[in-house]
Amino acid sequence: MGLFDFLKRKGEEPPKPPQQEQIELVPNEIQLQFVSLLFKGEPQLNKLKVQVELAKLFDKVESPEGDSPMTFFFPEFMVEFKDGSLPAQGTIIPIDKPVDLSRFATALQQSWHWQEAHEVLGQCKYEVTLTDLMSRSLPHQVRLDFFQRFVIAVVRATQPSVVHFKNSDKVLAADDYLSSVATEEPAFLDGALNVRMFNINGPGNEVLMDTLGLSAYGLADFECRFSGYNPGEIASVLTNIAYYVFDTGDQIRSNSTVEGIGKNPVWKTNYADSKVEPSRLVVEVIPN
Repeated sequence: MGLFDFLKRKGEEPPKPPQQEQIELVPNEIQLQFVSLLFKGEPQLNKLKVQVELAKLFDKVESPEGDSPMTFFFPEFMVEFKDGSLPAQGTIIPIDKPVDLSRFATALQQSWHWQEAHEVLGQCKYEVTLTDLMSRSLPHQVRLDFFQRFVIAVVRATQPSVVHFKNSDKVLAADDYLSSVATEEPAFLDGALNVRMFNINGPGNEVLMDTLGLSAYGLADFECRFSGYNPGEIASVLTNIAYYVFDTGDQIRSNSTVEGIGKNPVWKTNYADSKVEPSRLVVEVIPN
């Protein structure tokens, strides 16, 4: 098991709800969901194959005529607007220029879960981008459920080598992504959530870990600066909190407490500006 083989699995006991003292929210701006599929050879974007895979995961799929970009409508995910309602949409956009591998430098620095990431990504020459439209106002659990199903279907139909989630800046082997998310319950965060680690220069051998990805849904990301703890254990703490917040929608606020580890596992929290990019508001988790 690698350092970051800590993602929530079925059957785990859920973390205890936080003890909160204030009613505050972290105002991170909701963002579009973006995923890049990376290929060693030129991808075959066959609309019929994509529709076949989508039909396995959605009750109904509609698509207008035309192939560039491919756009699909999902009537079971209706979004209400002032003047009516529209279905959530998923779009497939071929990128007609060579892959710029420098865009993935920060993702590769955090690819602890996949030792071959540098090698495989370096062989990729082609890229296809997936994004969602008209879905920002859906509940975040529903929105991710819809988009993950869309990504799974397109990955199955096109067979890329690498999947990169822009909002979490996480790279995954396409096969690993499918085996992980395709068998889990709808509110899964694999790919959409990244837990990162940074060494801090200075005395005390301090380490900074954070989550990246929840802020794209208007939720809090989390950050923890520590020494004397195993990074894998801190990663598990942050992941469990992230799953709790995503599943329940219960924001963790300043001057509250969460369940940590160690002799005194009641850890305080505090709002802060993120210490590393991208800039966003986070909830600091402060170990005892």
